Amino acid sequence: GRLHSHHRDLVGEDYCVWGPNYECYTTGWPSCCSSNATIADNSTAIAGNNTCPDLPEGILPPCELSTTTYTTSSFTTTVSDESSTTPAGLPNATLPVRETTTPATAADTTLSVLGSSYCTYAPDTSCYLTGWPACCSEGASTCPDQQPACEVSSTTIPSSPVTATIILGSDYCTYGPDYNCYSDGWPSCCIEDETTCPEEQPPCIPGASFCTYAPDTSCYETGWPACCSDDASTCPQNQPPCEITSTTSSLSPNTEIPVTAFTALTLPEGGLRTCNEVIEMDYPDNILPKEIILAILEGMIEQSYPVEAVEAGKEQMAALVKYDLRAHKICATCEEVNAMWEAKNACIDGEPCTSKSFASEVMTYCMESSFAYGRTMSGLLLEPIDSVTKDPIVGRVATTIFSDPTNPEPFNCPSETWPTDVVASPPMQIGAMATASSGTYTIVPDVLGNGEDWEGIRSYIVKTVYQASAVPLLLKLQNDVENNYNCTVLDKRINILGYSEGGYASVAIADAFDTLDDGYIHTFTGIGGAPIRLSTEQLYVIVEMHSNSYPFPPFIARLGNSYSSTNVDLPNTNLSDTDIQQNFASEEYLDDGDEYKDVRAWAEFGVGYEEMFGLMPTPPGGDFSDIINPEVVDMVVSSFAVNNSDPCNSEFATDAVGVLCEAVIQNDLLETIESFDYPVVLCHSPNDELVFYANVPNTTMNDNLVMIQDHGDGVPQPSGNHSTAFGECVMGFLVSFSDTSDSSIRSILPLEDGEGSCRVSEIAMPSKSPTVDGGEGGASVTPTKSPTTTDTDEKEPIVPDSVAVSSSVYNALTLVLVSAVGAAWW
Repeated sequence: GRLHSHHRDLVGEDYCVWGPNYECYTTGWPSCCSSNATIADNSTAIAGNNTCPDLPEGILPPCELSTTTYTTSSFTTTVSDESSTTPAGLPNATLPVRETTTPATAADTTLSVLGSSYCTYAPDTSCYLTGWPACCSEGASTCPDQQPACEVSSTTIPSSPVTATIILGSDYCTYGPDYNCYSDGWPSCCIEDETTCPEEQPPCIPGASFCTYAPDTSCYETGWPACCSDDASTCPQNQPPCEITSTTSSLSPNTEIPVTAFTALTLPEGGLRTCNEVIEMDYPDNILPKEIILAILEGMIEQSYPVEAVEAGKEQMAALVKYDLRAHKICATCEEVNAMWEAKNACIDGEPCTSKSFASEVMTYCMESSFAYGRTMSGLLLEPIDSVTKDPIVGRVATTIFSDPTNPEPFNCPSETWPTDVVASPPMQIGAMATASSGTYTIVPDVLGNGEDWEGIRSYIVKTVYQASAVPLLLKLQNDVENNYNCTVLDKRINILGYSEGGYASVAIADAFDTLDDGYIHTFTGIGGAPIRLSTEQLYVIVEMHSNSYPFPPFIARLGNSYSSTNVDLPNTNLSDTDIQQNFASEEYLDDGDEYKDVRAWAEFGVGYEEMFGLMPTPPGGDFSDIINPEVVDMVVSSFAVNNSDPCNSEFATDAVGVLCEAVIQNDLLETIESFDYPVVLCHSPNDELVFYANVPNTTMNDNLVMIQDHGDGVPQPSGNHSTAFGECVMGFLVSFSDTSDSSIRSILPLEDGEGSCRVSEIAMPSKSPTVDGGEGGASVTPTKSPTTTDTDEKEPIVPDSVAVSSSVYNALTLVLVSAVGAAWW
């Protein structure tokens, strides 16, 4: 799924020196290439330009001429006149999609199948510096009969990218890369040392097509797909599925898996934290000082930012961190929120009732018959506290909902893992901590099935689950602050942001607040690394599962549980004809008599990722895709094999998966995000190997959709893998919460009753929490003045400087992100 990497010093890596494209650009190159530069004649590249946008590999600025079809990477795209007005640098219609190859056609049809020589095998950069043995580049005739040993040590990782010296001598060496034809993007003579290129461009290099890969007799009769022996030109663009099916569908549980049955979930020692109460911390009054928050953020910047950007990043964080914070566990139920909503929006006598009068009309997930009714939502609430008075901040305050990826273990959730000492044990919720310190009440939902709802059904990538997990919490918080605080009001400004699974959740949550139609103002919406195109582009994960190449296969187990008759509101659940089951998981992995082969049991017992890896089917006894309904695998693999990225609407979709497809399409969020009429900042790395970059919406469809690198000064496009981009995106989103940006996001607005009517000394607040209202988790509390500190001497906070924090906190945070994002990723 990754894009190729160029040789860093290879001429042609900059689109201003690629071959001219007169169908797309008047001069043959984007106009920015000619700014302050001299346009050379014909094949000589335009030089000296530094005004062009720095785009990901394979992306060009939009066409400047009329409707033209051109190729980006290995996909052909049509761009209309409208694109000419789109700012350069947006992915628009030139989204780089997953790496694909087109089989090369052998010049001599009498030749046997290519690939019989290791110089034509698929590139293996884990073994050879260039992907093939050195002799292949020097002259294959000098190669020994037996494939040479690896040149790259298995224990050594090169400290810098392998580079090659460019030998000039032909125009085609400066053209744009063509990975369909050449494994490195250009003919080998362009990058091999001391080689003179011929006048005519060399033909395609073997090794760039699956017909030239190393033979795989466990998958194909001859070692290669049948079409390679018949006529390679008839082969599909993507590698066909295996012709040989394994007689053993799955491995038995390995010796590391316990032989006893799973242990039923029980509450952790000491139980859960109490609903609607302050979370105890190792600081006076359980208030985390802003100085510690700033030190942690500065430590992250010192470790993650380029040296030249560190000072600017610190200034940005200093402008963001304004308040101390206090943590709470917040809980709500559909029943109480429905009652609050209908009391507020009751029908007026003599006037017709509107849909807003009925909670069931605007919160369908909270209907009495819905999955969320009768369950308790919980989450982490971070409350901004005035650093001088140690009371809640005064005025009209905005709210932020920050969604993180969930964990399959239900007690590993925000409300339960928030630490008592954030320096010794840095929390996953660093971003949420920053938005709260900027002056917004910040909620991090646990998501149903976790935290207080640990005994409930756990789901994954189902939009209504995230809506039901977040909206009731915010409505409850607003109601309780209104009833318990004299001088603080949560207004209708709302910020919604998240990454990976949390990014998907954020789109769903934003849509849910639009459905409420209650005057909410979206001041900031940030969507990072999200599987927006769930029913199309992201289904390519099944192709990679089928080839056992997907980096994190346990994802499919969680998705298999969610879309296998477990969510009562999904179309494929509880079908009238019980003989026809349309589950996402295969029958083999829905075995209710064997917990090891039942993905529903894995979810029920809270099986963690490490153990889940051991339960997955793996070669040689099975394939990752054995866990998926074979009807789904056949449909998806066949569809992508003919370059159709919409399997559910392809010729390969059958009645056997029709209702299941309906469920997946229902949870695709592309149309939802393209309909938003407020600004949305998108952040996605082109090198994302888990949630493919092709998920990014076409920004030409809606001017409100903006890529993060075009949103503000100094915010770069993320370039790392999925886990690395998490930190890059979150830090980019936080720029909007600082004083140097749009103040409407976090500014504290004065109350309507005048400046003198609400003095700090008169603030009334609950002795426990603004959410304690006599409901579950605590008795009714009469608002009183915030308790004064009585144990300051015992709990005086020690504020480390940023350098000390940077090594301890950032390294620990990296481990948190790797386990939570590198594992939870989606």
